[in-house]
Amino acid sequence: MTEDYEQLALEFLGNQEVCTLATASDDAVPEAATVRYLTDDDFNMYINTGDTYRKYENMKSNPRVAIVVNGKLEGDYFNVQLEGEAREVADDDAEYIMDMYREKYGSSEYLTNDQSVFFEIDVDWARMLVDGSYPPEYEMIVGEGDVDPHDEH
Repeated sequence: MTEDYEQLALEFLGNQEVCTLATASDDAVPEAATVRYLTDDDFNMYINTGDTYRKYENMKSNPRVAIVVNGKLEGDYFNVQLEGEAREVADDDAEYIMDMYREKYGSSEYLTNDQSVFFEIDVDWARMLVDGSYPPEYEMIVGEGDVDPHDEH
């Protein structure tokens, strides 16, 4: 992977507003939800949710998650897929994330109600679609692995 793809992925992720977050319960019942997110320069992701939602219970009992961000940057379509481990944050860490949310999205009752919680997702695998032709071409951004799901094994 070249640093150019890493920088492009960071710029893309910083300019999008929502992602699809996939979680699963302990007994493997999947859920996918569209959520607002933040990311840092190490590709860690931060989300806000309510402690009454299914994704909250899923991440508490089974912290492995997957995230997909689709969108455009300067007219070009991109897709970034990420995987990692979610952990609930509190106190000063939650305040810091809340401040970043306010900066990006503005104030919201979602951030300040009694059920509001924040998660940091430590991303250990990520790839970016760089060419949508068939077969598509991907570049690894974080971790190692098979970047082309169409390769024969």
